[in-house]
Amino acid sequence: MKYSLLTFSLFFFLTLFGQRYSNSVGLRFANIGYTQINGKHFMNANNAVEISLGGSSNYVWMQGNYEWQHPLVNDVDYYFGAGPGLGIVSGNPIMQNSANDRFMFGMNGVVGVEYTLPDYPFTFSFESGPYLQIIPSLNLGWNFGLAARYVLP
Repeated sequence: MKYSLLTFSLFFFLTLFGQRYSNSVGLRFANIGYTQINGKHFMNANNAVEISLGGSSNYVWMQGNYEWQHPLVNDVDYYFGAGPGLGIVSGNPIMQNSANDRFMFGMNGVVGVEYTLPDYPFTFSFESGPYLQIIPSLNLGWNFGLAARYVLP
């Protein structure tokens, strides 16, 4: 009983001090999609939507995650979430049609930490998690990313 009360109190206390900002925009460097434009929007104190758009000369990739974020220590939060990803891959540069064009769809899970600079409008995060590609074939992989974002006023 003591542990249940302690756990509930700790969870309640942590959720009181969630969000440090509302919107941020920046770059995410990842093993899937390489460099991506990234944005994060908090819907309330602990729930956020993060969208990434990236690609190269022969593909375009978009990833969206719904995230639950909570404080860890001072200016560091931890978060976890999941969401879909989709893209188009081509045998040629993306602006030219190819017989090898294919649509890709998958899901990913994410666990990460985010550091918000206390005196400056910047945030940095590192995340990692599994990725399940569903279309065009079933594959399981591991994704990681490092993001640097400007906190919008």
